[in-house]
Amino acid sequence: MKINVPLNVVDHFWEQEPPGTTHEFWAFRFPVKAKEGDTIHFMIEGEEVAQAIVDKVESPGLSQCDTTGLYKNRWKVFWDCTTFKDLRPKHRHN
Repeated sequence: MKINVPLNVVDHFWEQEPPGTTHEFWAFRFPVKAKEGDTIHFMIEGEEVAQAIVDKVESPGLSQCDTTGLYKNRWKVFWDCTTFKDLRPKHRHN
């Protein structure tokens, strides 16, 4: 599965998760074809910058973002934070 990270959220994408966070998700308006165990390829301007493994896919109405309360009515693809791999070249990030 490819997820294109919009330029307006790139800085937030690289922020560290709050302590104790074990999962992150990306929300979609429409059903996704991803399934547990699939690799997520995070893309920025056509370049793969990160990967993670799908932990679960959730239908709308089951959960929302703990921080903002948003995305309750969206499909969500969750990944375990321990599977997240930063693929940016070392010289490009802090």
